[in-house]
Amino acid sequence: MSVLTDLAERLRALIFRRRDEREMQEELEFHAEMETAKQQRSGLDEAEARRRSMISLGGMERTKEEIRDARGTRLFEDTVGDALFAIRALARRPGFAIVAILTLAIGIGGTTAVFSAVNAVLLEPLPYQQPGQLVRLYMGYGTEIPHGFVTPVHFLDYRAGMSSFQSAAAILTYSETGADIGTGDAVRRIRILKTSADYFDVLRVQPALGHAFQRADENGPGPVEDVGIGTPTVVLSRELWQSQFASSPSAIGREFWMNGRAYTVAGVMPAGFTDPVAGRIDAWVPLDLRAGSIPSNADNHYLTILARLRPGVSIQAAQAELDVLHASLDARYERGKNQHAKLYPLKDDVVGSSSVALEIMLGAVGLVLALVCVNIANLLLVRGSERARELALRSALGAGRRRLVRQMLMESLVLALAGDVAGLIVARLAMSAIASLGAGSIPRLGTLHLDPLMLGFSLLIASVSAVAFGLAPALRAARIEPGDVLREQSRSATGGITARKLRESLVVAQVALAFVLLVGAGVLIASLQRLKQLDLGIQTAGALVFEVHLPDLRYDSTARARFYDTYAAALAAIPGVRAAGGISRLPATGPYHQWGAQALTGPLANDEHRGNIGAQNRVISGEYFKAAGIPLIDGRSFDARDDASAPSRAVVSKALADKLYPGIRAVGQSLRTGGISSEIIGVVGDVAVDAEGRQDTYIYHWHTQWAGDRNWALAQVVRADGDLDAIREAARRALAAMDPLLVMFKPMTLGEAVGRGEAQRAFTMKLLAAFALVALALSALGLFGVLSYGVRLRRREFSIRMALGADGGTVRRMVLRQGLTMTGIGTVAGLAGAVALSRVMSALVFQVSPLEPVVLAGVAALIIVVSGVAAYLPAWRATTVNPRSALQE
Repeated sequence: MSVLTDLAERLRALIFRRRDEREMQEELEFHAEMETAKQQRSGLDEAEARRRSMISLGGMERTKEEIRDARGTRLFEDTVGDALFAIRALARRPGFAIVAILTLAIGIGGTTAVFSAVNAVLLEPLPYQQPGQLVRLYMGYGTEIPHGFVTPVHFLDYRAGMSSFQSAAAILTYSETGADIGTGDAVRRIRILKTSADYFDVLRVQPALGHAFQRADENGPGPVEDVGIGTPTVVLSRELWQSQFASSPSAIGREFWMNGRAYTVAGVMPAGFTDPVAGRIDAWVPLDLRAGSIPSNADNHYLTILARLRPGVSIQAAQAELDVLHASLDARYERGKNQHAKLYPLKDDVVGSSSVALEIMLGAVGLVLALVCVNIANLLLVRGSERARELALRSALGAGRRRLVRQMLMESLVLALAGDVAGLIVARLAMSAIASLGAGSIPRLGTLHLDPLMLGFSLLIASVSAVAFGLAPALRAARIEPGDVLREQSRSATGGITARKLRESLVVAQVALAFVLLVGAGVLIASLQRLKQLDLGIQTAGALVFEVHLPDLRYDSTARARFYDTYAAALAAIPGVRAAGGISRLPATGPYHQWGAQALTGPLANDEHRGNIGAQNRVISGEYFKAAGIPLIDGRSFDARDDASAPSRAVVSKALADKLYPGIRAVGQSLRTGGISSEIIGVVGDVAVDAEGRQDTYIYHWHTQWAGDRNWALAQVVRADGDLDAIREAARRALAAMDPLLVMFKPMTLGEAVGRGEAQRAFTMKLLAAFALVALALSALGLFGVLSYGVRLRRREFSIRMALGADGGTVRRMVLRQGLTMTGIGTVAGLAGAVALSRVMSALVFQVSPLEPVVLAGVAALIIVVSGVAAYLPAWRATTVNPRSALQE
């Protein structure tokens, strides 16, 4: 018989099972009647004839079983029967079932949600064709700036000279770029991305409607600008096309207004398309690359470069070609010397340090799942002890050990599958929470969803969990001796030493797992506390920040300078505002415009090494220093004397003054930065360049003197007393009164803006803390359950002790000692796990040891307190036993 024929026969037997059972019963009854009649003819009475006919047939039920085995459907039928029996057994104990299912839902749902994040960020390839061919190119100076942006000059040479590249594209991501659209109450800001013509070719995603940019679009209509927009054409995202053009195909070739300028719609991208570096974008515009034809721009870094390698070309071969090309470019461009270029796989670049946080999360949720399995295993052990008589009867009636193990495992599987269904709800909620908490710190979290892969993963986790928590109780139940249980002469099935030790060992494991998770969360909390205690050189409390972007078409350099002066005065006039001003990059939010600074006067004026340093350059307006809480140490700040007609002046940080002008007063000295010589008129306090407090040197320029350099988008900083929400609305009204087409973008407190630099640590800490609290609750629940069951088993013992004179305190101490002993052993075991965890945590902690003694002591104390509370209630119940009634049971 072929395999297909055999499968067909088995399927037919399953489908027509009831009919076959009926026919089998009728046929067996017929044979039994025939045999009975035969026996009666030999002189036996009817009863004896019936008995002998049954014997000759081998027993009616036994024969039926043999026939069923011959059909080949026995396994399926037994499995269905076991499942139905398991459902009925769980239904008789709804309290146990509900607790177990909800506990499993937490473990399975949390594991599925975290794995979905790991899969989306680390495992899934980038959503483009042949993503392994995509690379990112960085430029840098030695080890000081290893991952820098690329100049337009070098990009054009790379695009023309790299034979290893199938295509290469430049995008402007130096800072977030946007555009204002709409008017009046409908005005809003959208995200735009300036790209070179080959951008969509590199990613191999073409517009669903219309066409992409052409090389000719890289030449703008106006004067050459280093970061300008080329030909005013635009490619829209599908979402923007739907909202602005009602999904009309006729949008191609029509005008679309941004920042007061008309753009021609060239194309519409497919739904869901996102940029691998910048994320969700609303519109793409051509990048003006005419600046690349000017050799003096060979040290002007502001481009991100993506490239696609040719098929068969390795990244090592491409890097070798790039090194040769770069050496020739060093010789060609005087202002671009001593730089290097490096290629990185785009996937690795996008994921970056997120892998550490996600791996920690996956490990943490794995520990929670293990703890859940341990907890359920303990519950099943207790329940198995309570079902000892039932299992003994089944064994006495002929159920073999293998049959009992299979039945118990089926009950575990039914529990796990029910937990999986509930866990999918938990997973969906957890995915939303993870995406929300990780927004801005972990890439690609916005793509999390319950797809078939995640459903299959959750089912796999449920199945593995069923075996993990069900195997030990099942094997324990299979070793029951029916005679001992039924004669009640042994405690082996109800409370024997082996069973008790197993339950206590599981509680120890729970405490150890909870300890590890609590230590991980504790060191991250300590790290964030250290970060909050850092002196960043600014005062974050009581300060509101937001961005205002002035479109080039409506604001030339003169209009920009006038706007920032007028708006700073309008903000300062709001009741409750103490100071207001703007800056081109908020402090402690990362490096920006790090240019060389050269001392032109003073003792280091002719020193090529010590007299030349890198410095953070910022353009400011209004009373920025007062608004940010930066003290003026020497000299003066900017005022009306520093207009566009005055000589260039600068305010520097104390660190820069100490480095470039040691031993002398910096005020009155001169320096050169950005190709411009400036007189120093003031020295202010140092500020951190990032949220970790890393110090750097700063040079501040006055906006009226630098308005012609480029369109500096100044983030406004408003220091005020009282309700910042009310101040924000007043600032919004003041902005609308000056220009109703402008948008107040990303309003938040200064503390929130600075805290975004530590978003990944905060994300990891919040999730790890949540897992740790769940683990602590589960371990406390496990301890409570084991001690409660132990008290119930020892009711007679406690009664005898109390009848012989033991007081309640003595009995309570016995139970508490048992609970705290398990806790102590679990804590010591957890310490070993924390040592292993410390190797992973070292990448995320800040100024804190992964094995911080204070954290270890605090976690141990917390576990002991919680365990003590969990153990006290069973201990108290042990003293409420009535000795007389207990002894009479």
